[in-house]
Parts: sequence; C-alpha cells; structure tokens
Amino acid sequence: MPGVGKLEFTDALLYQPPEQLLRNSGYLEEEGYGWDVYAFGTLAYRMLTGRFPRCHQTFSAVCPPTGITRREHIHADMGKVAENLAKNGEVSWPDSAANEFEEGLRGWILRCLELDPLKRPASMSEVTDGFERVEIEAARHHERETMMNQRRSAERRARHAFFGLGLVTAAAFLLGALWHLAGSQLAIERRERKEEAEVLKTTAEVAMQARVAAESGELDAKQALQYERELAIARLEASRLIGDRLFSWAMEKGHRKLPALDGRELRLKRLERYFEDFLARTGGIEQLADERARAKLQLAEISLASGNAEVAKVRLEDALDGRTGTDMEPELKLRMAMNSLLLALLRQSLADPEADAAFSEARRALLAVPQSEVDADRLAQLLAILDFHEAKILAAKGDETKALEQLMRATQSLNRLADARPDAAVLRSELAACYLSSATILEGMGSMGDAREVRALASRELVKLLENSPKDVALRLELAGCYGAMAEAAVMSGDIVGARTMSEQAMKLLDVLISEQPDHVEAISRKAAQLGLRAGILRDSGKAEEAMKDFDDGIRMLETVRAASPKNVLAGYRLGLLWWQKGRMLGMSGKRKEEIRLLEKARGLLGDLESATSETGPRTEQLESTGAYLTGDLGHALQMAGRMDEAKTAFVESLSLWEGLLRIRPQSEEYQEGHGWCRQRLAEFK
Repeated sequence: MPGVGKLEFTDALLYQPPEQLLRNSGYLEEEGYGWDVYAFGTLAYRMLTGRFPRCHQTFSAVCPPTGITRREHIHADMGKVAENLAKNGEVSWPDSAANEFEEGLRGWILRCLELDPLKRPASMSEVTDGFERVEIEAARHHERETMMNQRRSAERRARHAFFGLGLVTAAAFLLGALWHLAGSQLAIERRERKEEAEVLKTTAEVAMQARVAAESGELDAKQALQYERELAIARLEASRLIGDRLFSWAMEKGHRKLPALDGRELRLKRLERYFEDFLARTGGIEQLADERARAKLQLAEISLASGNAEVAKVRLEDALDGRTGTDMEPELKLRMAMNSLLLALLRQSLADPEADAAFSEARRALLAVPQSEVDADRLAQLLAILDFHEAKILAAKGDETKALEQLMRATQSLNRLADARPDAAVLRSELAACYLSSATILEGMGSMGDAREVRALASRELVKLLENSPKDVALRLELAGCYGAMAEAAVMSGDIVGARTMSEQAMKLLDVLISEQPDHVEAISRKAAQLGLRAGILRDSGKAEEAMKDFDDGIRMLETVRAASPKNVLAGYRLGLLWWQKGRMLGMSGKRKEEIRLLEKARGLLGDLESATSETGPRTEQLESTGAYLTGDLGHALQMAGRMDEAKTAFVESLSLWEGLLRIRPQSEEYQEGHGWCRQRLAEFK
C-alpha cells in the first residue's frame, strides 16, 4: 500500500496529550474529542506566545521548520514525551492579560491544556460555547461601564447647574439686602437685578435642555454606528458560521443547536431561513453580489430537495437573472444544467403536465455545456439520465418504440462509461446507479447514493421491458451488465453473499445468450469478467483450486475472443487484468516464476493496447494508470525473486508512467501516492 512506510517524525506528536501518546487506540472509544481539545490549546498557546506550553526547549529543538510537516531521522519515544509532559503540570502566560475579555479566553485555553482529561472540556463545541460566553460577558461589562460613565457625567453636569443656580439665588438675596438698606433709591435697580436673575435662570434651563438633547443625539449616533458595525461583522461571519455548524454537525453524533441528522425536513427549513435572512440583510450591497447570487442558487437547490417544484422554478429563474450564457464558468453551467434536470425529474415524480417542457429545457442546458472544459463522463451521465426518464414519459403515452430506442441510448452510453474502467468497481457502480435512477440524484442533490439499491431498481425496470420483449438480446445483455456491476460493487463493500447472488444472476443470463449466440463477443467477454470476479471470491474463501479453474476458464474465453477479434481493445484489457490476477495468486503460493511470466505478459498486452484505443475500450489514461500499478507489482515480484536489475528497471518504468499521469492530473491523490510509492521503492536500491 503506497505511503505505509512513511514513519518519519511529524509535528503532530508535539500537540498530543499524554494519554493519546500512551494509547492512541482511544479514537475507537471516542476519546478523540478530548485529544483535539488539548491539541487546540497547544496550538492556541503557541500562536499567541511563540512557545510550546510545556517542554518548549525540547519541542522547539525537534519540531519541523516552518512550512514542513515532518522531520526525518528523528524517532520519538512517546512514553518519554508523555512523562516529560506530566512533569510540567503548570502552564503560565508570559505577561498579564490586557483586559477581562482576554483573561477569560486565556482561562479557557488553560483548561484545554489540563493534563487530566476529566478537567478538560469534553469537545471543541464546549470550548466554542465558553468563548461565546466570555465574549457576551465582556460585551455586557463594557455596556455597564458605558452606562455608568454616562450617569456620572450627568450627575456632574447637574451639580454644576445647581451650583450656578445657587450663585444666582445668593445674588438675588444680596440685592434684596441692598434694597432694604438703600430704600427707594435702590427699588428700580432691584427690579432690574431680579429680571436679570430670571433671564439667567431661563438661559441656564435652555442650555441644560440643549445639552441633554445633544447628548441624546450623540448616544443615538453611537448606537447607529454600533448597529452598522455589528451588521457588517454579521455579514462577514455568516458564511463561516453556517460552515462551522455543519462541520460540528457532521463530526459529532448530535449538537445542541442543531436537529438530529435524521431530521432532514427541519434541516432544510433552517437552511432556507438562513439564506432568506442573508438575502434580506444584504439587499443593495454591491460588494456582496457574488455571495447573493450563490445564496439564490442554494435556495433553489433547497427547494428541489424539499420537493417544491413551483418554488424551485421561480428561484432557479431568479438565480439566472443577471447572468448570461457567456459569462458563466463551465462548472457553473454544468451545475445549473443539472438543477434543470433535477427540476424535470421532480415534475415527473409529481405527474406534472409541464414535465415534458422541463425535460426539453434541461436538454438544451446540458447540450450548451462545453464538453471539453468539464468532466465529460459526468456530462454523459446526466444526458443518459435525461434519456432514461424521458423514455418513461414516452412509454406512458403509448409510444413504446420510441421509448425503447431512447432507453437503449441511455443504457449503451452508461455501460460504455462503466466498461471503460472494469477494474474500478466503485466507479462503475456509481455510473450505473446514475443512469438508472433519478431518485438518488433528486434526494442527494447530485450524490450517487447506494449503488446496490439503485441497481436493484434499474434491474426491475429492465425486467419489465423484457416481459414485453423476452427475446430481445440487447436488453438481456444490458440487464446482465447491470447484475455484473452490482456483484462487483458488493465485492468492494465486503458483501460476499450478495456478490455471489448478483454474479449468478448475470451468469444465468449470459449462459443463455451464449447458448443462443455462441459467437456473441460481448456476452463472452462479460462472462469472462464474471468468472474472474467469482475466482477472486473463491480465492479469498480459501478455495484455491476452484479459483484457479475460473481464472483459466475466463482467460481461455478472452483469448478466443482476441484471436477472433484482435482489435477488440476491451476484451484485451480484461484479458490483461485476468493474467495479472492469476499471476498474483500464483505468487502468493510461492510460484514466483509463473507470477513474473504472467505479469510480464499482461504488461506487454497493455502496452500494445495503449496505441490501439477505441471508443468502446478504456481511455488511454486508464490504460496508463493500470499499467503503472501492474509494472509496480512486476517490480515487486522481480525484487522478491532476487532479480534486482530487472526490478529496478520495472520500478523506473512505473515511476515514469506515474509522472506522466501527474502531468495530466497534478492534483490527483491517487497518482501522487503511486508516484511516492515508486520513489520509495527505488530509494531502496541506493
């Protein structure tokens, strides 16, 4: 298995609590939530202080440099690391917190760093809730301080006003005393002073009212600015919030803020309310135009998932509003076309009379997608699904001939996709499920779902057509292919009983077809593939002799097909796979020479096929991928036989094939792992 030999020291060990270092099997008992809390605490402390919370001098000396995930030639003693962590129980901060808010967050980080698992938060959800409570408490404290400052300011202003008023009153009393002393000469002056005092009092009251009004306006302005700031933050955090909640929902068995995973209808309603609220709050904001367009599209897809055809139609039109066919990216075109197909399937399931028009619109949308810029196989799948379900409508109208023609076009297209990769049973099951069912696509918004159940539905549809045309060779061949793919999917999922049942169904149909038409190349080729599948089941059950007989029978049949039709690329490809499987089985029994002979024979055949590909056979990329795996196995067999020079040559050839595949798909994890495995094997020869 590629990658299993990489045991170098990685930064991950420096973030693990003692109990994880001593017993990492605790993941099976759901202790990983507490371990993740400790790892988060270590990461947070290191980001804030630039130091590890414990054993900094030791950890900083061995941790990988920045940007590097592992450090070679270092082997960690996990027990010793755990012992050193236990000796450093106390964790402290290098400086004091700036405020109560920071002090609260630091407290939660220290709780995450507790060595005793029972003292730590149970999961990151509890830590998130704690952070939220600290933030809420800090906001409340700030609000209380603001209100108290306003109250103290008001009291100071009141004291100043009363003091001024006291001065005015004292002046009035003084004037009264002078009036009594001066008599009539001061009467006029006293009245003038009294009037001045009244004017000053009125002026003071007016000034007080103006100041109160100004302060009220200032408070309103601050509240308005605060509201705008909170709204802006809410807009920025909205997408991250829903993503975080969905992530927590998927990671844990339940979440207190979200319904259980089986509450699909409630989940759809909550998602719908979220996107509706987002659109309502962001209306008229040009900077969020892209986010609003995406939200409209997601609302339409929620309506499709909820089964509301009318609302989905309106929302899809709204999502397309303002877009033209030329400014959309190819992937977005494919997504919109798939939504149109889902709408048509939904209308068909509801017996909507507009289903015909919806299918026509979906076909126009799919044909408008540039095939060279998207996943061509995926596009072919969707067109085949459309053909299949349109055929149902035609059959319901009584046009059985046209319905049969359209159904055959769909099944031929999807069997071509599945036959192109007969060694990848999972992919083949998914493709077959896609063309034979709309229910899974409609339910999962494009997810394939359970391929075995879908193929059971597909097989029943084909059986219904066979009731009217029991001698139709093409229909029986397609049904046999469906059963065969179901058997391959069952093997991949470990259901050996189901695989035997489906394989027997396929073999019965193929045996009858071959007895009626002994020269039917496709039937013989598919039977040989089923013999190889059955041989693998027998081999894994310990029945080596019976398995070898099936391998030999399948190989003999395919060799006959190749002799009669040398240009049959698909039959040649299946023959190469059977030689490969038989060789591996011989190698397991110690017959190394026979294994090497068959592997070399299979590799030579695949090399010949790479220059003779056809529309009905596997793609060149698939041939090269299979050749890369096969050549790697050949190198391993040669190495086990002690033929080191030849083994090195085989590994170099395999590495060259992987490098060519990586140039085609540089982001493929499968190709990266295969390339790394070959490089690791070649390193052993130095």
